[in-house]
Amino acid sequence: MRKLILLSLLTIIACLSLTTIGCKKKTNTGNSGDSKNLIVVPIDRSDTTSLPFAIPASPSSLDFTQAPFGPLQLDTFATKVDEYITPYGFQKKDIAKVLVKKLNMVIENAPGQTFDFVKDQPVSIKVFVDSFNGTNPKMVGYLDNVPRGMTSLELTAVQDDIKDYFRADYMKIMVAFRTQENEGCVSGAKFRVNYTFEVSANKP
Repeated sequence: MRKLILLSLLTIIACLSLTTIGCKKKTNTGNSGDSKNLIVVPIDRSDTTSLPFAIPASPSSLDFTQAPFGPLQLDTFATKVDEYITPYGFQKKDIAKVLVKKLNMVIENAPGQTFDFVKDQPVSIKVFVDSFNGTNPKMVGYLDNVPRGMTSLELTAVQDDIKDYFRADYMKIMVAFRTQENEGCVSGAKFRVNYTFEVSANKP
């Protein structure tokens, strides 16, 4: 009798174990299926712009975060989305999300020039994207407390979806900052902006 009861208990435990394992496999299969329907494409871009005027070493801080001085436009480019995504087999309408994953700025062609002209404060630099004629910019990167003597800056990328801007024929990149007192920037200083976009799309 005891053997029969023990055998019955073992049978119940075995059945419960098999049921649990079966449920776990079903969940994993579902997650795997979702990931297979998503295409992720990294797009790297690098471009330069020259400062058309000198920023004077003024005893007062100048505000390039709003009109009339700013934000300064760093880059305007055709997103050329179709050119990038066609080899992967999807179109603009299939794009589910676009994120900026990396963003940095480098001073070129201006020996001795550094980013010391940017005021060292919390959120020293903000970078925005907008459509070419848009009036609704979105912040995609920022930097707190600019170190002194730097000619290259790594910004923190904001993980907000910018697919609506990326679908536009042209997109512009702008930078906003305040100047550090008694620090300036020479006219013609060239700034290279490097960024990596991550485009996620639903597979057609």
